[in-house]
Amino acid sequence: MNADPLPSDADPVIAQAGRFAATHGVTATSLEGTWKALAKQGLAHPGLAFASWTEIMAVGGLLAPILVNSPDIGAMLLDLQRFHPLLAREEVVVTRRGSSVLVSLRSPDGGAAHGDTVDACFALLCQVIGRLAGEQAAPSLVALRRPVPPGGPDAYESVFGRTVFAQADDSCRFDEAALCVPLVQADPLVRSMLHSYAERRIAHRRAPWSTAVSELLADGRDALSDVARALTVSKRTLQSRLDDEGVAFSALADAVRRERALVLLAQPDLPVTVIATRLGFATPSAFTRAFRRWTGMPPSHYRRDPHAATR
Repeated sequence: MNADPLPSDADPVIAQAGRFAATHGVTATSLEGTWKALAKQGLAHPGLAFASWTEIMAVGGLLAPILVNSPDIGAMLLDLQRFHPLLAREEVVVTRRGSSVLVSLRSPDGGAAHGDTVDACFALLCQVIGRLAGEQAAPSLVALRRPVPPGGPDAYESVFGRTVFAQADDSCRFDEAALCVPLVQADPLVRSMLHSYAERRIAHRRAPWSTAVSELLADGRDALSDVARALTVSKRTLQSRLDDEGVAFSALADAVRRERALVLLAQPDLPVTVIATRLGFATPSAFTRAFRRWTGMPPSHYRRDPHAATR
């Protein structure tokens, strides 16, 4: 569950874990805090319990239908690695070892992920694979850094099958036979469409917040709430991220409006009153005041000599 430059304070895994914690009378705002609070309440294996309680579609967002429409288990694991940043801040790493593939999980800083987060991630992965392809595609071995639980390994082996503890790293091993198991219900056309959209979402997350916001504003999303929704964060989180970059949402919206105004004024047959309406100004005079602030002249003067503003 890659740290990305655009972390969401409302990532779906944290949100769903919070709902799970609430069923046990616990309030927490982070995964680690949730596991700690649940353990303090006496819940054994919080990560496994969470995976058993939740549904992958409730936390998977765009990732879930991509996985469902992968052609086989091997492709599904690569899709998981590629698009997991859309789901959570931890990083899924898929490594080829001879004829097998190891799936591991890293924390946002590149270190080992929290043990209960690993439990939840691996359990959800096994849950999805079991439903899509059956036992033939299950991992051949799950290795965990945590020591053997006080109550024995049964709780883990009932979920993962063969499990070893006190290992150097956390990993799920899938052998060649499992990697080749097809997902018969996969739709290649749906997968292609989802891939294209997911790649754009990934690009947004890797870009600075101000760049992503400007692109969405240029696409016609004018309201802060609409832009925040497109970036899957709250309005408060979005404003905070922009503050960190030293820019305000209103300034970005103003800059995009200015560029749109210049483009529209380059069309000589388009009345200024129509331009004002298209740009969302209540009145033509409000547009004129804004344009004078941008360029030092009214739109009618700019239209006659667009180079005057530069001079």
